[in-house]
Amino acid sequence: MKKIFQLIVTSILISLSCSYILVTLSIMSEPAATMTGNELLEQVIVAAILGAALGPLSLIFEIERMPFIAQLLLHLAAVTICVLTAGHFGGWFEHFGIKNVLISEAIIYIIIWCMMFILQKKDIEKINNAIKKRKG
Repeated sequence: MKKIFQLIVTSILISLSCSYILVTLSIMSEPAATMTGNELLEQVIVAAILGAALGPLSLIFEIERMPFIAQLLLHLAAVTICVLTAGHFGGWFEHFGIKNVLISEAIIYIIIWCMMFILQKKDIEKINNAIKKRKG
């Protein structure tokens, strides 16, 4: 339960950060664009709910009997369904179009994967170094 909570909190923070960047870029791309406090609050709520939904999806990668490629495809499909649902409720398609939402999802997905790869690689190095020290 603690792990799921940590995944949810981490994912909410990532989702809010990405949302902030995308909203800022969106407003900056159109000089006359404005956003009311209520509209901004709606986007924050949608991003937080999206983050909470995405966090536990990482547990897919702990299914040992499933090949990695199947895990990855299942995870990507589930993430895309969540993003499309959030996009519907957040009105993203009206402003950006579905193509741009999916491109943004792909970019964010790749960036997060790269970050996770680097972090896991560092963890593996630490574990290997600890094993080497024990063996002498």
